[in-house]
Amino acid sequence: MFLLKTNALSKILIFLAAYGLSACSTQKNTVITRTYHNITSKYNVLFNGSESFKKGQRSILERHKNDYSRLLPVFLYEDKQLTGTVSPDMDRTIKKAEKLINLHSITVKPETKSNKPLSEKRRRFLSKKEYNSWVDNSYLLMGKAQFYKHEYDKSKETFLFIINEYKDKNTIYETRIWLARTYNELGEFKNSEEILKQLENDEELPGKLNSLLFSTIADYHIKNEELKPAVPYVEKALKYEKKKKLRIRYTFLLAQLSERTGQLKKASDYYNKVIKMNPPYEMTFNARISRALAYEKGFGSIKDIENQLLKMLKDDKNIDYKDQIYFALGNLSYKEGNIPKAITYYRKSISESTTNIDQKTKSYLTLANIFYDVPDYVQAQAYYDSTVVQLDVSYPDYDIIYAKSKNLTDLVKEINTVNFEDSVQRLAKLDKEELTKFIDKLIEDVRKQEEDKKKLENERMLNEQFGRSMASQNTGAANNPALGGKWYFYNETAKSLGYKEFRLKWGNRKLEDNWRRKSKAANAFSTSIQNNREEANEEAVEEPKAQLSNKTREYYLKDIPQNDSMLQASDMKIEQALFNMGQIYQNDLKDSEKAADAFKELAKRFPDSELVLQSYYNLYTLYKLQNNIALAELYKGKIIEKYPQSTYALILSNPDYIKQLEKEENKVKDYYASTYNSYLRKDFTTVISRCNYALANYPDDKLIPRFSFLKALCIGKTEDIKHFSESLYEIISRFPGSEVAENAKNIIIYIENRQPEIKEEKEKEIALQLYQPAANTVHYFVFVVPRRININQFIFNIINFNLDNFDEMNLRVENVELNGSHSLIVIKPFKDKNLSMDYYRKIMTEKEIYKDIDIENLDSFVITAGNLDILQKDKSTDRYLKFFSENY
Repeated sequence: MFLLKTNALSKILIFLAAYGLSACSTQKNTVITRTYHNITSKYNVLFNGSESFKKGQRSILERHKNDYSRLLPVFLYEDKQLTGTVSPDMDRTIKKAEKLINLHSITVKPETKSNKPLSEKRRRFLSKKEYNSWVDNSYLLMGKAQFYKHEYDKSKETFLFIINEYKDKNTIYETRIWLARTYNELGEFKNSEEILKQLENDEELPGKLNSLLFSTIADYHIKNEELKPAVPYVEKALKYEKKKKLRIRYTFLLAQLSERTGQLKKASDYYNKVIKMNPPYEMTFNARISRALAYEKGFGSIKDIENQLLKMLKDDKNIDYKDQIYFALGNLSYKEGNIPKAITYYRKSISESTTNIDQKTKSYLTLANIFYDVPDYVQAQAYYDSTVVQLDVSYPDYDIIYAKSKNLTDLVKEINTVNFEDSVQRLAKLDKEELTKFIDKLIEDVRKQEEDKKKLENERMLNEQFGRSMASQNTGAANNPALGGKWYFYNETAKSLGYKEFRLKWGNRKLEDNWRRKSKAANAFSTSIQNNREEANEEAVEEPKAQLSNKTREYYLKDIPQNDSMLQASDMKIEQALFNMGQIYQNDLKDSEKAADAFKELAKRFPDSELVLQSYYNLYTLYKLQNNIALAELYKGKIIEKYPQSTYALILSNPDYIKQLEKEENKVKDYYASTYNSYLRKDFTTVISRCNYALANYPDDKLIPRFSFLKALCIGKTEDIKHFSESLYEIISRFPGSEVAENAKNIIIYIENRQPEIKEEKEKEIALQLYQPAANTVHYFVFVVPRRININQFIFNIINFNLDNFDEMNLRVENVELNGSHSLIVIKPFKDKNLSMDYYRKIMTEKEIYKDIDIENLDSFVITAGNLDILQKDKSTDRYLKFFSENY
């Protein structure tokens, strides 16, 4: 059969070659031209384009790295990191498609014999828009290539064009599926849903498109986080899919979906099927691990699964997967309720982690959540902190995890403060001899710890050196695909991997000596003291100070309160830390029990503290929310008895107190409304009088800015423009950032545009308030220069001028930043005002220094050192020039 087709095709090609000249034209529509362009399109251009497209698909399949911690994507084209990889193949595909369309599209009508009646078939034939059968396929291939390049808007236009312009059912069905995929990627799910529902119910859909359709519907549901509805469609896609790699992938995805929807037995069965399908080892391994994670009581023996995992630990192929195995073992123990055993396994997962940073992060997060639920907030904080260092911001619930980490970090800081201050206070009670012995023992322990640490570090470095040496002998850096044969610092992949590993181990460190130490001080009296020191050292220090050695007595004695004032300061730190702990427990962690404990301890240890009142009220609200009426009434009584004049006592003892406050507030509102009505009636004198009364009698009310603004508007109606402007400036000064201040600014701008002298006068007034005359102090001479000029050349000219005319004064020239557009050239120092003015008069007449400078109307002045500091903050040279003209 194939031989017959080949012979027939050869005869056609020979025949077409004989008529090649006429066949090449697309301006004639004959049997010969149609046949020529159809054959050339299919077996040449479209074939080559399709091959490029398939090559791009294979490239994605080979390069895609599955993240088994998340649902496997239905389609691999979603991997944005591989878009650049396939772009060259897809670009070639698009060029081939365009070539077919441009060179082989036949749109002219064939000739007809006018005297012969047309049959229905002939009429349909003549009504066609396109006579090359492969043009629509070419457009479809182009749209798919655009889609793979993630140019979704372009692919959508292409697919819609095909649907509107062409009639071939097979092409249209496939195009509509790809259009639905495009809508899925664009997040236009309503459009996608409409197409997919129609196709699913269409009985004429070609069977070869079933897998394509059902996988697209599954992807639609997963993208909408509808996991349960997605399952039957993945099952249908699997049923019709013929490619083994996709069948394995869909089976693994079904296992994941079953696990996430609580069908653990079904998930375990699917993972077993994956293993039996003989996939690549990485997928086999993850299927075994995931099967263990999906364990459910009553289905299988936990001991058998645990033994299988322990057996996997001994397999040399799993050396780099031990962290995942231990994590699975931890999950088994956790599900069985053996929390201590689970914690041990999770910690082993962390310690065994080599290159899989995502797994290490997952283990950190799991331990953090366990300790948070206990609760053991100190341990939870440490693990959340390690998690956040590595976690990508796109991770689900990242914001929640980050908030927990921050809240716990704040809490642990307060806990460490209390522990630290309690520790040093206990030490302060020891006699001198006992204290000296205690400190000497600490110093001895520090020396031993440092020696042990140094020994371990040396062993680690030797092991690493040996490992690098062996790796170099066995493989050679040039053969390592991860490094690509490049030196480490020239290889971005290797650098990024190394950077992530460094952060995982050390966190964020500044480039400095002894960067390995989180704190430059070694551990002190206890863990709490050490933590406190670490936090202190992490705070910014303006000037570096020589630090005491942690092997001297002075190092430890400096923190011990040795007199009453130091002890009082220590107590104040404990008071505030206990209160802060209670607030964090109550508001951030929602742990009422621990919040109550913190507030009670504060009240017990420091009954005269100013924070006790707030602590009592917090205890009252805590117990009231718990509906514990007895304890709520207890703390209500303490507040009323001990703090009878406090706002809290007034609120608690008088249920109508809030209503009275509201009534007083409404009284001011009513007064303002009445005043505003007088303004609308243009009774400006009455308005000013009422505003003055409000300003005097309700100074703290939130309506005071409005009273002030209303008064200013009335001044504008009854007095001159100067007084009106002053009242507006006063509002801007008194209520910065408020709505009335913005309104006042807008009016000022309008006034100053109409009457510039008002602005001039105000600027002069501000200048005279800002700057102070001082004739007998050191002065500087200043040029104000735009940054666009050649400042270096200008400075060079000034230096030459100084050497020629003022050499004996040893003047210096500096370039000082003023704002984004101008700099200051500062010449200094001059002993007093007179010498600086002599220089001013001389340099202003020296044309030589400006010869190479493209500048007009150069501003210059003399100024004191103190006034220069003010000018750099104020940024307005115009304002200073007004002061200069008045005083110099």
